[in-house]
Amino acid sequence: MDGAGCRRLSVVDLAMLRLERPSAPQHVAGLCVVEAGPLLDGHGDLALGAIRERLERRLVRVPELRQVLRYAPPLCGPPLWVDDPGFAIGHHVRTARVAVPGDEAALLETAERLLRDPLDRSRPLWDLWLLTGLTDGPAEPGVARVGLLFRVHHALVDGLAAVALAAAFLDADPEAPDPPVPAWRPAPPPSALDLFLDNARHRLSRAASVLADPAGSVRTLLGTVSAAAGVLSAVNVAPRTSLNASTGGQGRLLRVVRLGLDEARRVAHAHGATVNDVVLATVMGGVRDLLLGRGEPVDGLELSVVVPATIRDPGRSRDLGNAVGALYCRLPAGESDPVRRLALVAAATRAAKAAQPLSRETSTVMYGLLGGLSALGLDLEGRQRAMNFQVSDVRGPERPLYLLGAQVVDAVPVTGITGNLTLAVAALSYRGRLGLTVLADRRACPDVDVLADGMRRAWAETRASTPEAAGTRG
Repeated sequence: MDGAGCRRLSVVDLAMLRLERPSAPQHVAGLCVVEAGPLLDGHGDLALGAIRERLERRLVRVPELRQVLRYAPPLCGPPLWVDDPGFAIGHHVRTARVAVPGDEAALLETAERLLRDPLDRSRPLWDLWLLTGLTDGPAEPGVARVGLLFRVHHALVDGLAAVALAAAFLDADPEAPDPPVPAWRPAPPPSALDLFLDNARHRLSRAASVLADPAGSVRTLLGTVSAAAGVLSAVNVAPRTSLNASTGGQGRLLRVVRLGLDEARRVAHAHGATVNDVVLATVMGGVRDLLLGRGEPVDGLELSVVVPATIRDPGRSRDLGNAVGALYCRLPAGESDPVRRLALVAAATRAAKAAQPLSRETSTVMYGLLGGLSALGLDLEGRQRAMNFQVSDVRGPERPLYLLGAQVVDAVPVTGITGNLTLAVAALSYRGRLGLTVLADRRACPDVDVLADGMRRAWAETRASTPEAAGTRG
């Protein structure tokens, strides 16, 4: 059924819809700061009409952003994305003002407020906010800046696809010409009969593939069951700490910690680790300070940390939808020595990768189970003991991007927290920097600054302990 104007949701995509709650939206977002000059009119105000018109032209690169969710009738298969005949760019590109004093803290607070509510499912599931009222950047006084908050539903993209989607929406050249005015007309949605026949063909095709190679199908099934069982063995292994608690609708707290990407690479290389290991070790240093500050014991404590990992084929990052698995890692919270901590983290991630092979089949089984139980009203996420928190890391563009000629000078990711998770960290690289965004429940984690400051201290100590990086800045 996938074709012009429509596309089926996968099992994992559908799970992202089913897991959404009013107090726990399932969207991913990026928060950027861009130079304001090219976006202003002759009076120094945002040229909103021209911005909308020019951005709408760029939708020819990302036609999925004109599509809306539609549920199929009974026996007609899973939901699908179809062209929205009522699409209007004004519903998706809007403005808000950052509160005084217009610094990074105020920008993060404004972004958090805008991200609290789920996206409107009667429209394409994305929006883009232009945030005015920012003060000049400390590195470039006198240069006006605008915040840019791009949000899209997790049913449409995973982290890697979200970066590719945003990059396609922007330009690699500040002088890039606008695409021609598109003559877009929404494709008519498929009829109920078309959907029924498509669903029947799909099921018959799957049955035929099983009958054509029953032995291979059995091996695939057994491998998937074995891998899923390995993941399920992680259930109820997360130690009880204050990191897991009931969360309410009081919002989140956002903090950003920045690392130099080249420095992170040098540190990782010097210790036989990866950049992702460096990110995890930095987070664990902050978590150690957080738990100690709460009077909780950390000696010998290993936390269960989920690290999303892509199972997307190389070169297919532009494909939308979800192609992601999850690694459950046992990471040290009590180690005070930064070098030893990084070594333990690197060993733990290697062990997790060896013991938990990722595949689309396993991901489909696990997310299908979770989404199905959620659809039945079972709040497993609110009672789970498989993980203490989540850390994601996505590679972003190394070269600068431009919004209608305005350079994107900074970009950080914003993820979500659900169930009884009070904490999550998302990392994104852009132009030689790693931005680590800490997202914490406002009620359960009011001491989030202890965590953020601890992460900065842990990174500084790790760099100082690495001769190859001690003389650099980052």
